Amino acid sequence: MKTPLWTDLSLYQKTAPLLAALWEGLFPAGCALCGNLLSFTDAFYGICGPCRKTLVPGGTFDEYGRCSVCGQPLISETGTCLSCRNGPVRSFDRVVSLFPYAGKYQKILKAYKFGARLTLGNFFADLVRQGFDMLCNSADIPVSAVWVPVPPRPRKIKKTGWDQIDHLALLLEKYGRDIPVNRCLKRRPSESQKKLDREQRRVNLRGRIVPVAGKPVPKTALVFDDVYTTGSTMDACAGALKSGGAEKVYGICLCYD
Repeated sequence: MKTPLWTDLSLYQKTAPLLAALWEGLFPAGCALCGNLLSFTDAFYGICGPCRKTLVPGGTFDEYGRCSVCGQPLISETGTCLSCRNGPVRSFDRVVSLFPYAGKYQKILKAYKFGARLTLGNFFADLVRQGFDMLCNSADIPVSAVWVPVPPRPRKIKKTGWDQIDHLALLLEKYGRDIPVNRCLKRRPSESQKKLDREQRRVNLRGRIVPVAGKPVPKTALVFDDVYTTGSTMDACAGALKSGGAEKVYGICLCYD
């Protein structure tokens, strides 16, 4: 049977940059960070080349290393940050958090998440893969590892037409270095995390994220999300995965707050 055009990887890779450039030409939005007009190549990412060069994980944020649990840069601690050292035991094994949720990093994430600048998803999908490389430098990740997106709130995609993490999952399926995507988690109705304070966030998702019935849980999961605040969402996902049979759960977050 002939492969449908929309599932053909080579066709997607060839046409996606062209379509992005065409859209930018017809409806110019400019760089999500500096506002300058985008070139053919830059239109695919939604950010101009010079701005992308300033958004590289590491650098000054890694001067003292990163926490071995939550992955956030350390200030004066050794090995583990004070929050993780004094906080509850986590279900996940390790998380990498790339940027602070502030300044230019917050600006582009908000443009993607709330402004629906979908081309920025290509840039963020690249960052998720860079987070994977950072994990591989600190942990032995088996070739059988599987991408697992943090599940959206019930009916969110139906209501808004999209979910920022699910969109990244679609892009990782296209460019995921042969790592498959498994949407094996679902979220039961609960309060939106962004409406709650830090303590309320810790308990809001307890028992609210569960494995999808009938879908096998991978032995090694690579869970990805946009912002790490208290770690409760990542912890709930890891707990659900391990209850379903996962042995190792690693996390990648675009920003930490």
